[in-house]
Amino acid sequence: MALKTTIVGLGQLGSSIGLALKSLKATKGHAGAGFEIVGHDKDNEAAKRALKAGCVDRTEWNLLNACDGADLVVISIPLAAVKDTLAAIGRELKPGCVVTDTSSLKVPVLAWARECLPDTVHFVGGHPIVDQPPSAADTPSASLLSGAIYCLTPGTDTPPEALQRVSDLAEAVGAKPYYVDAAEHDGLIAALEQVPLLLALALQAMASASPARQEVVRLSGSQFAGMTQLLAGEADKLASLCTWNGENAVRWLDDYVVRLSYLRELVASRNREELAKSFAGALESRAEWTHRRSEGEDTDYSDFSMTHMMFGDLFKPPKAKGS
Repeated sequence: MALKTTIVGLGQLGSSIGLALKSLKATKGHAGAGFEIVGHDKDNEAAKRALKAGCVDRTEWNLLNACDGADLVVISIPLAAVKDTLAAIGRELKPGCVVTDTSSLKVPVLAWARECLPDTVHFVGGHPIVDQPPSAADTPSASLLSGAIYCLTPGTDTPPEALQRVSDLAEAVGAKPYYVDAAEHDGLIAALEQVPLLLALALQAMASASPARQEVVRLSGSQFAGMTQLLAGEADKLASLCTWNGENAVRWLDDYVVRLSYLRELVASRNREELAKSFAGALESRAEWTHRRSEGEDTDYSDFSMTHMMFGDLFKPPKAKGS
């Protein structure tokens, strides 16, 4: 039986997922012959680049044609476009199809999936955590998600086999599945993505409004550039990310304001001793954080469930040499 995975959105992340699956497929030889990877992107040039780079077997300009007969649909597009895409493909997907996404917020996406997809189609939210934010301009890599945490947020009624299929996908691209509640996920992401974005906005606005703006620009270096590098993309989409997760972002911002006010008092009173203690605690915490992030945990692939009967072992990563 021919098996079909469709990737909607062929920017760096979507193309890298396709490239990883294609690389895995190549190692299966004859066993991978019936496994097809189809790509779609509304930007025809992006689709051409992905096909030329070998990220997909073929591309379809028409979204519905791309998803027709798919067993798994991976939506890797900006969050603002996810709802319309789910609405467009929902009634056209075959029964038993599993849909997942790669968006950084999960509560709104799960709500859209419940609204737009029929009961015969299953949705599992996904969010791969990569060290560098993907962008359409960056070159795809089969190893982009190697060792990365891949958050999975199923709905309350998601059947185990649907969750397993997306978990298999995460493992197939070299990532580590991490099961998390959607609300908990978005609460944490507010601190890790939305708050840093808003802090970058405030810093840029502060510098830009300064009477010494010309001098500030002239003297700005890598520190300022690093702190404001999150200010990239379309303004409306950045604003939407913050407002969709607004309640969580406000909670973290309130905490940040309290801490910033405390540090202001230490600086204003020239309390070097207490400020040094604050720096020491932060340096120790960051060192521990960095160490824990760098630790790798081997995944045991010895026990694969019965859902692998559908894909054979196509999604199962090859054993390491000598194992």
